[in-house]
Amino acid sequence: MSRVHLTGLTKEQCDMLDILWTLDTKEKFFEYFETLNEDQMSMCLTLQEMVLQEMAETNSGYSPDTAKNMLRKIGVKV
Repeated sequence: MSRVHLTGLTKEQCDMLDILWTLDTKEKFFEYFETLNEDQMSMCLTLQEMVLQEMAETNSGYSPDTAKNMLRKIGVKV
C-alpha cells in the first residue's frame, strides 16, 4: 500500500496518527478512543477522514469504499 501523505499537521496530530497506525484490532481502537477527551475524539475522527480522503486521491489502488471497509473491519463507524 502506498503511504498516505498529509501536510500541515500539528505535532499532536502526527502523534495521534502514529498511535492510530499501531491499533490493529477494533478492541485496541476502542480502548484508545475511550481515553480521549471530547476535543481529542473529534480530532481523531477528523484525522481518520483525512486519511480516507488522501487514500482516495492517491494512485494507491484504494477507493474510498475500500478504505472505509478497512476501517469497518476494525470496528470504526464510517
